[in-house]
Parts: sequence; C-alpha cells; structure tokens
Amino acid sequence: MINGFGLERIGLAALRLPLVSSLVIALVTLVALVGVLRLEFSGENIEILRDGSVELEHYDELLQSFRNFNNDAVVLMRIPNLATVEGIETFRELNFEFQLDDRVESILSIFSLVRYASPELGWQSALPAEFQTDDEVKAALKALAAEIPSSQSLFSPNYDSAVMVVYTKAEATADNQVQETMRGLTELAKDFETDSISISIAGQPAIRADIIHSIVSDIQILAPIAVLMCALLSLILFRHPVAMIICALPALISVLWFLGGAGLLGIKLNFLTNILPVLLIVVIFADTLHLYLKWQNNSDSDATPIGSISSTIKQVGPACALSTLTTAVALLSLCISGNFGLLELGLVGAVAIITGYVCLMLVLPTSLYWANRSGFAPKQARARRLSLVAVPAIAVLKYKKTLIGIGFVLCAVGLYAHLKIDNRFRLIDYLGSQSEVGQSEVYIDKTYSGTTPLFAIVDMDASIKLDAPENEKRVYDTTFAASKVFGEGSYYSLADFAEELKKGGGKLDDRLLDEIPRELTSRFVSINKDKMLVTIFSSSNLSASEMQSKIGQFRTELANSGLEDVVRITGYPILSGVVAPRLMDNLRISLLVAVILSIFMIAIAARSMRLGLYCLIPNLLPILSVELILFFAGIPLNMSITVALTVAFGIAVDDSIHMINQYMINKERHDNLTAVAGALKEVTPAIFSTTLILSAGLLIMCFSSLPAMAVFSMFVILTLVFAFLADIFQLPAYLALNLDKAKVE
Repeated sequence: MINGFGLERIGLAALRLPLVSSLVIALVTLVALVGVLRLEFSGENIEILRDGSVELEHYDELLQSFRNFNNDAVVLMRIPNLATVEGIETFRELNFEFQLDDRVESILSIFSLVRYASPELGWQSALPAEFQTDDEVKAALKALAAEIPSSQSLFSPNYDSAVMVVYTKAEATADNQVQETMRGLTELAKDFETDSISISIAGQPAIRADIIHSIVSDIQILAPIAVLMCALLSLILFRHPVAMIICALPALISVLWFLGGAGLLGIKLNFLTNILPVLLIVVIFADTLHLYLKWQNNSDSDATPIGSISSTIKQVGPACALSTLTTAVALLSLCISGNFGLLELGLVGAVAIITGYVCLMLVLPTSLYWANRSGFAPKQARARRLSLVAVPAIAVLKYKKTLIGIGFVLCAVGLYAHLKIDNRFRLIDYLGSQSEVGQSEVYIDKTYSGTTPLFAIVDMDASIKLDAPENEKRVYDTTFAASKVFGEGSYYSLADFAEELKKGGGKLDDRLLDEIPRELTSRFVSINKDKMLVTIFSSSNLSASEMQSKIGQFRTELANSGLEDVVRITGYPILSGVVAPRLMDNLRISLLVAVILSIFMIAIAARSMRLGLYCLIPNLLPILSVELILFFAGIPLNMSITVALTVAFGIAVDDSIHMINQYMINKERHDNLTAVAGALKEVTPAIFSTTLILSAGLLIMCFSSLPAMAVFSMFVILTLVFAFLADIFQLPAYLALNLDKAKVE
C-alpha cells in the first residue's frame, strides 16, 4: 500500500489513548474558540499584488511623494439636473457636511477648484459663492469645463451626476475602522437622498470595507451552511445521525482550529486566505469519507470494533497523509510566485492543511471509539450501492489504449488553451454584482474614466527653478504624449494651474504654489517639489493585453520625447495590466512545480516511478479541461481562477492516491486486472459520494457576495467533477497496462 511516511500513527495513538486524545481535542478547541474571538479581517486588494518589483517601487513612490491615493473615497451623487440652483446647492451642502466630518481630512470637488484672478486678488474659488438662476449655474459649469479641463472629471457632461473625492484620515481607513467609517459616511449621505437623488460611495476605502463585509459574511453564514449541507447528505448516505456527526466533526473542528490559530497569531483573513476554511472542508471531509466507508467495510469482516478502526487507519490513513502532503505542496508552490499575498496564502494554507490532517487523525478515531462504546454500529450504507457507477469504467478497461489516447489529445488541446488564455485583474471582479460599491465603480468608470487613474511621475531638474522652461517642457511633453495615446482631455497636471495663472497675468512659482491648499497641490507636485504628477484617465475595464498595449504606446511616445529616464508610469492600471498578469504567469509555473512535486511524492510513497507517472495525465486533465472551458467561453483568467486551479490540483490528486492505494492492496492478492477492477469497486463509492457531497457544500459558497469565493468554489466543483471522471476512466486505463507485470514495481 501507499507509504504515509508514518503520519497515520497519530490516529493509532489516538485510538490507543482515547481519553487523552479527547482531552487534547477539547483543550485545543477551547483555545481556538478564544482565538476566533480575536480574529481580524483585511480588505487589502492592491497590497496583495506586492512582489518587490520595480512597478511596486514606483507605486510606493507615488503614495509617499504625493499623497496616499488609497485613502480616497469617491462620493457619487446622481441627480436629475446638477445645472440648477437647487441641484448645485444640494451638492455644495453635501460637500460642506462631508468636510466637517471628523474622519475626513480634505475634499476635492468642483467647489474646491480655484482660479487665479490677478496678482492683486490671487487665488479665488472657481465657482461663485451662490447662484441666483439656473442659467447662471449652467453658464458657470460650462466655463469651468472650458477654463479648467480637469474639472470635467468631477461632473458629467449632461449634468446628471457629480463626484467628490473624499480624502479620509489614515486611522479612519485602517482594517478595524474602515467598515465603520464607510458606514458613517453612508449614513451622512442618506440625509441628502430623495426620490430623485441617490448618493453612493466608491473608491479604495469603500472597496476594502465591502470585501471585509463579504469575508465576515462567508465565515459566519455560508461556511456553516456548507458544512451543514455536507452533513445532511452524509445522513442520507449513511442513514444514521451519529454517522453524520462523525463525518462532519473533523472538518468542523479543523476549520475552528484554523480560524482560532489565525486569531491567536494575528493573521488577518483577506480575500485570498478566505478560501482556506472552504479548502479545509473539502480536503478533510473527503478523507473522512474515505476512512468512514473503509471502516464500514472492515466492520463486517473484523470481529473486534477496535480492530476494525485500527485496520482502517493502517489501510487508508497513509493515503490520506499523502493526499494532505500533495495538497500542501500545491499550496507551497504558490510561494515561488514572489508575491507577498500568495506567499502568505501558501505558507498559511500548507500549515492549515497539515494541521487539518492531525485534527482528522485525532478526531475521527476518537469519535469512532466513543461511538462504538455507546453502542453505535454502522448500517449498510447507500454509498456502497454507488459501486454500480464503476461498472461502465470496468467495462471500458478493454479499450485502455483508446482511453489513454483520448486523454493525450485532450491534454494537448488543454495545453494550447492554457497558453492562449488572456489575463485580467479588476477590482470590481472582487465586488459582488449586487454590491452598491461595485455598481458605483462601474458607473464612474463609464462616466468619469474610472476611480483608479494612471499616473506619470515626472522628475524635475533640481539644479534649476521649478518654473524654468526646461522643467515646464518635461510636463508639457508628458501631457502631449498622454494625449496621443489616451486622447485630448484625458489628463490633468500642474500645467492646468500654470495656464490659469497666465490668464490672470501671473506665472507659476513657489510662492503662488504655496498659496494653493495642499489637498489640491498634493495631486500635482511632490512634497519636496522635485517631482510633478500627470494624472491620466483610463478605463479600468481593459484586459491585461489591452492595458499593456496602451502602456507600451505611452512609453514609446515618452521615449520619442527623450523622457524615458525622467518619467515613471504607475498606478492601478500598471498593477492590473503588468504586475497581475506576471503574477498569474508565475502561478502557472507554480502549478507545473506542484504537478512535478506531487507526482514525485506519489512515486516515492508508492515505491514505483511508473505508478507516479501514471497519475500525470489523469491529474492534469481536470485542470486543463477547466481551462479549455474558459478558453472557448472567452473568459479571461483572473487571480481567483488561477489560485483555484493551483489549489484544485492538490485536491484532484486525492482521488488518485486512494485509487492507487487500494490497487496496491489488491495487487498483493490478485492478478493485475482483478486488482484494478477491485480498486474501482472499492474506491468509486467513496470518491463519487465525496464529489457529490463536497460539490453540494461548495455550491452554497457559490452564493458568496465575494466573487473571489464564488469563483473559487465554482471552479473547485468543476475540477472535482473532472477529477472523478479522470480517476475512474483514465487512471485505471494506465493501471491496466501492468497486465504483464508480476507485481507493482
């Protein structure tokens, strides 16, 4: 049988010392409950992309030299007609109320824009303090759009909406405060809503608050329902409530241990690590079912209850240990991506999976021991009847070469799709379709070119004055390059202020610059006045290849002007169009590493390189089949799908390991073909019921308000289904090739 590297001895020790095991389980669970009360959550999304690259260095330079744009919330007011006295004054009053809020540092809106009146009068508000008629309002807004082009990013051309950028205080947007801050600002906005006026909040703080809300909702509501669904299906299959409890306990307690451990160690759950509780449910529940069904079979033949539990652990425990290790390896392979967020997911996930196995080996034998002492005896399970599913798989074994050929063809086509699928990383992909924040993001992206613009950091020549012609030329050449790629009016910079000064008879210099409020100049000039910032509007709804093309054109235009050494392009579009796709390419490499390491581990555990290689195609097929569906459906890969495929490979290997383990046990007593057929009859009920039960549980998670979780769950379900088909049709075909072998190598 499979070598479990001795890890199954944990279960045997628990069986020998059930009282000690019970006390350990109770003590660790109580400590975990304390940790759960301390559990924290993070809504970070851009930080997940951090990989130590030059692009992230430029992004940090942007936030440190100018302002932390990640604290900018965007308040969107939709109104029948802004260009009326009532409309403009309502928006002005809304601005005033937000400005007075203790959580707000400053506001950028049409009311904070300034124009240079004259050298004597200096800077004045770009809009009058009050309006008398609707015509005055419309004329003022038209003049504002013409004189200060950047103002067009603050109100819509047809005057049916306006935005203000609310720069919240850093402490107000910390993970433990951001939800309350957004809730308070939303409540403030509600005082201005009517039947015709709606107000919503978007931007980074709102996105983070929405993500945290979804994570908490999943942990508190959906995950328990998913476990309950799995337990109810177990009740139907095993026909006894005690059996249901026995099968549900290891998964439930392992999730509790993970959440408690995270709370005690200060590990915050984010939209990536949020998948780990679901992953634990999948892996631990699957191994639990394999052990329970084997115990039922052994109970019929073993005279002593303790003996049947012990033989079950010895026969199936090693396979469970190996499947745990291969899943841990798949998670650890994420670490080679170089990404900090995935490094955390890989390390924490691997520890969680291994801890889950320890939990399984303690809880299940102990539960079976006490259940047996209480008089519980397993009934004939309906799951045994599922061996009929193996009948067609056994029947087609005679066509093993054809089956193998089909597998190779599907693999080849899948590999082509794997190389051709486009990538995409969008913040709105991590917000629910019903999320008000997500809907606002989409609207703002269409109307105002998005809430996450592209930035060009322009170095100034420190040896000359800021307003020297050479420095001015750098800024103007950068804006000219931006206009050629992104269109006229798609940018704003300090050049807008310079033009305004010229109209009033002035000229930009340090003194006049200091007279402008810092909340405005921080968007254009660095704290030390050694860098200028050009903000470029660009849709956040572009695919990675489209964004890379735009950025490539922009860099070419900058190079043509000799600016390639003094201008750095950064911002969210760079992260989504360059860093995220590179990250996903690295994830594909990590998947390859996971495949190689898993096959190698199976070969060592089975003491046969041939058996290890037999698992290659059957376990690549589920992943490549999913990618094939994505390719033909025109769905680009995002981070959630890519991580799901990597993690799902570790899960897919689980069924193969149990099939090979049973095959090796049978091979000791039967000829090869009988051993293959016997393994199919023995293991198919377990892997079919596992696939059925886990798919039902994961289906619950598909209703998560966090799309990352819904996508992860959906693709794990697809992978489980394809893994089941591959393991009853593909893997046995390879095992049947051993017909002429006297024994397994």
